[in-house]
Amino acid sequence: MMWNQDESCDAGVDVTRFDEFARVQHPQLVSFLRRRTASQQDAEDAAQESLIRMLRYRDSEPASAWKRLLYRVAVNVAHDQFRKARNRQASRHVDVDECDVASPSRTPEEQAVYEQQMARLAQAIAALPPKCQRVYLLKRIHGLSHAQIARRCGISVKTVDKHLATALATLRRKVGNGTQGTSK
Repeated sequence: MMWNQDESCDAGVDVTRFDEFARVQHPQLVSFLRRRTASQQDAEDAAQESLIRMLRYRDSEPASAWKRLLYRVAVNVAHDQFRKARNRQASRHVDVDECDVASPSRTPEEQAVYEQQMARLAQAIAALPPKCQRVYLLKRIHGLSHAQIARRCGISVKTVDKHLATALATLRRKVGNGTQGTSK
């Protein structure tokens, strides 16, 4: 195939034009997705995934169609997220940031149980396979999106999902789901 210099310049213009489009659309897209997702982080992740999927259409669709297409892709990504969360019973997940870690209302016995559980959790995290441990810590401690973790680790988003699922299953098996010793 013959490389045409004019074509490469046009492709560069589309890339620059698409980068500008993505930069301008991102805040509005996150706002749009926030009304359709469970959390701000889910909206950020869905926006990132939507823009990544849009890269497929950058060269095949005219710039005038990008915005309409982006929002159609975003709705599909949000639906995919919802289905995935429902399948993983995400509604039973408790966000660490929402927990009252240093509750002064704990009895000494409750505090001892809590400290033992935190020690088991730290030990279980330390025992995770290195890749699972890194992905888990980047997500839970540093709050990175799946796409950010994938880029940082040089792996795919699906591999990030797999490592997180493995880490969570292992931690749940070794530590429990945090409801031990409580009644409903």
